[in-house]
Amino acid sequence: MLSVGFYIKWDKGSLHSKGNVLGDELIAETMAKYLRRQPGVSGAEVYTPNFLPQEKLDVMIYLNDTPPISEIAKKHILYLQNGYGVGAQELLKELRSHSYDGYVFFSNYLLKLHQADGFNGLFLPFGVDLEVFYPREVDEKLEFEVAYIGNDIKGEERTVKYLYPAVDFNFGLYGNWEIQKSRFKFWKNFKKHHPYKHKFQEISRKKIPQELVPSLYSSTKINLNCTIQACVDWDVITLRTLEVLACKGFLITDSVPVAEELLRDCVVFTTGGADLTEKIKFYLKYDDQRKTIADRGYEFVINNASAEVRTKELLNYIQEVI
Repeated sequence: MLSVGFYIKWDKGSLHSKGNVLGDELIAETMAKYLRRQPGVSGAEVYTPNFLPQEKLDVMIYLNDTPPISEIAKKHILYLQNGYGVGAQELLKELRSHSYDGYVFFSNYLLKLHQADGFNGLFLPFGVDLEVFYPREVDEKLEFEVAYIGNDIKGEERTVKYLYPAVDFNFGLYGNWEIQKSRFKFWKNFKKHHPYKHKFQEISRKKIPQELVPSLYSSTKINLNCTIQACVDWDVITLRTLEVLACKGFLITDSVPVAEELLRDCVVFTTGGADLTEKIKFYLKYDDQRKTIADRGYEFVINNASAEVRTKELLNYIQEVI
């Protein structure tokens, strides 16, 4: 029987705290849940620096850049599922210096670079927990014209292009958009930043309870997606994109090549700015078109992108590594 751990370098509990939700924890908890259901797996748990296994595990999977901890597992696998602010080649070289036993990538682009350097690994796209993300009845309190969940981490250029146009509509914005005054050396510089920072701080509804996220995706007329630059460069369909579709949500998103290939009939792509404004106006007029596109997105996810299927792919790779 196989014992598996998922290691994140942050404390557990972000899903139910007042702070930012950590995608690492959400992904790890989901995969651990489905791994526990697989034949031959004795246990799967999420671990952190302040919550370590009491006995040595067969495999530990690291969701961040934590070097292998030999005392807690026999085998060590890196699961790269985050964007980084450095170039791909530099990142891969740094991560491989830790000498993991296996490598899992959320980007096929990164896997191919890794393989070109003579290494093996697994391409594992994101998968949705369909027991959590599924269509809900419309909640009138969440029936915005446009909605977005996320924090101020995408950078000014992408935020202004792909989110800021929504302020002209009934915009349900959730997440941490508080301006950190300590980040400015002089208070006078505070007022020099793009107006989106002040506007989003003003209109943000703060953190949405995790249990209401699927209802928001199902209820709002238009969901937005804004991809972090690293995931654009590495050609990644974000988990949020798939979660929206799993709830039969209608999505307007920026573009990456893999999404244009796989989701071309399931979402609406935008180049941002005025194009986003016009597409919001257009699709607000046509409920039937939104529903048709959202239905196709839902079918794609349940047939191709479930967390259960992704976890089985991961288990097969684990068995190869050990």
